[in-house]
Formats: sequence, C-alpha cells, structure tokens
Amino acid sequence: MRLIFLTSSSSLSGGTRQAMYLARGLCGRGHELAFFVPHDAQIADLDQDLDWRRLPPRPGDWRAAVAAALPPRGEPCIVHAFHNRANKALAWWSLFWRARGCVCLGYRGVVYRPGNPLPYWSPGMDCFTVNSRACARVLRSVGLSARRTAVVPNGIPRARVVPQTPRDAMRAALGIAPGQLVLGSVAGDKPVKGVEHLLRGFALAVGQGLEARLVVVGARAGRWDALAAELGVAGRVAFTGRVENVADHLQVMDVFFLPSLSESMPNVLLEALFFGLPVVGSDVGGVPELIDDNGLLVPPADPGAIARAMAKLAADPELRRVFGRASAAKAGGFTLETKLANSVTVYNELLARRGFAARV
Repeated sequence: MRLIFLTSSSSLSGGTRQAMYLARGLCGRGHELAFFVPHDAQIADLDQDLDWRRLPPRPGDWRAAVAAALPPRGEPCIVHAFHNRANKALAWWSLFWRARGCVCLGYRGVVYRPGNPLPYWSPGMDCFTVNSRACARVLRSVGLSARRTAVVPNGIPRARVVPQTPRDAMRAALGIAPGQLVLGSVAGDKPVKGVEHLLRGFALAVGQGLEARLVVVGARAGRWDALAAELGVAGRVAFTGRVENVADHLQVMDVFFLPSLSESMPNVLLEALFFGLPVVGSDVGGVPELIDDNGLLVPPADPGAIARAMAKLAADPELRRVFGRASAAKAGGFTLETKLANSVTVYNELLARRGFAARV
C-alpha cells in the first residue's frame, strides 16, 4: 500500500513526533511510505530508516513535489497531512486528487478553535484524525461531522520509556539528596507550558514547609533562574534545558506535574503514565481524559492550587502509590501498537467508503 505523510512543521512538535512514530509502525508492516517535511525540518534527523522527502523552500512548489510521489491514477493511496499549513494545502490539493484514488486525511492536535474553518469543510478531505475527544469537540463546533472525525489517541514507543542512565547516577547528576522527594515536569519555555505557575506554586509550598526538589526538564536555566531566585527556591530547582529522551529524568520523579495552559493529548503526560507516576495536571483540553483515579486536576494558571497538590501528595506516600498504580494501568491504552491498530482501522474504513479493499 502506498502512503504519503506531509508535515509543515520544522520543529520537533508532539504532532510531528506522533506522525513519525506512526510512520515507523506502518513501514514495519511492509507498507511503502514517503514522509514529506520542510526543507529545514529537524525531525528527519531522528530516524535514518524512514523515507524522508524534503519539501522545496517555496510553499508554492510543494504540490508538485508531493504529486510526484502519488501512484498511477486509480491506484489507492493514503495521503495524511499533519500541522496547520499542511492541512490547508492538502484541503486544496484533495479537490484534484480525490478522483485519482487518493484518500486524504488531516490531523489536528490542539484544542483552540481554528481561525479558518474552510480546510475542514473541503469536500476533498475524507477525514480528520484528532488525538483527544476534546479536540474532536472543537472541530465539531466548527461544522465537521462525526463521520469525518476520528479520535486516535497518541501512542508512545517502548524506546521512549527505557532509561539509558542508572537511576542513582541520574539523581546524583541532578543534585538530589538520598531519600529526597522529587517533583518533576517536562515543559518548554513558552508561556503556554506554565513553568512560571509551577515555580510560583512550588515556592508557595516550600514556604509552607515542603521538603522536595523540583526538576523541570526542557526548561532553560537562563530563562528561569532569575525567577527562581526571586521566589527563594533557586537552590531547590534543576532546569535541564532541552532533552531528547526524557526517560532518564522521569525515572527519578516521585510526582509528575503538567502545568500547561492548553493541551490536547500531551506526549509527556503519557510517558509519565508509563513510569507509574502519580500525576497533577491543569484541567484543560484533553488532560482530564488522562487524569482521574491516577492523580489530581488543578485549575490552569493557579499557583495556589499547584502548591496544595504538592503538599497533599508529599504528605501521603500511600496516595502516591495508589495513583501510581492507576497510572501504570492506564498506560496500556497508549502504546504505539494501539495507536497503529487504531490508525489502520481508520484508513481501512476510509478505503472501504471509497470502494477499495482493505490494504493497510
């Protein structure tokens, strides 16, 4: 079966990573897949085995580049776009490609309303996959029918949750004292990731007697050291900067925090589930779909609520164990194998709607 993936994101976004993971799985099943990425995309450096195709620098030349990879007219082909500009482009191209046998899909992994709903109304698009029920609700609010929306939750490859550094060595490298409680997060420097609110919540909890170390993976010390010093917690926080594989750091955490202001189906929260961590997350987007009996939900941008969650879990080791066991049980629904199976089901259903036999 011929498949074509297309992303317009040059960064290592969560959606592009999920597309790469899915591409690996489909290639492992013996399918022919070409993955088109921007000319300056970073993702192509992470897997030398995939058939990466660099798009021309000028977006006006993208259509011809992708069209050259299509099979002969009448032979079915799955074309799946990821990221906003790629969705818009395919929504236009699909009007011409549908008649030649292309099944065209878009992907959306954010929970804010699209500023331009026209790509979602394109009659050439067979379906849009989304990674959470919250995201599906957003698309339905702009007129996309349930028949043209498929929820396919993210999946985590096994390699992403296998540490490469011994736990004790990692704790020592992060300056964690023996027996010290570790609160952790994986975030970036953008305001939407909520690091400021996490730091302010941690400072409040420390001021009320919390004894713990905070490890923020992905956030840069140069961006946050001044605030940590202002809040009086500079010696209690470690900022790691960007880390490609976060498993080494997740293994040392006792509680995982996701303080984001907006999320759909965050990969880092799923990875925390695989480590059996109790989790505390902002009550936004698809996060409540991942946190129920395994942790606590807090209002977004609320340092006081974060501080109370920290104090509650620090004082109750048994509650941490109960939440952790529930996280580990929940993780089984978010393997890459499960995502691959769900995606294949969607592809084959769309092929059947168009009169093609199942091929994926």
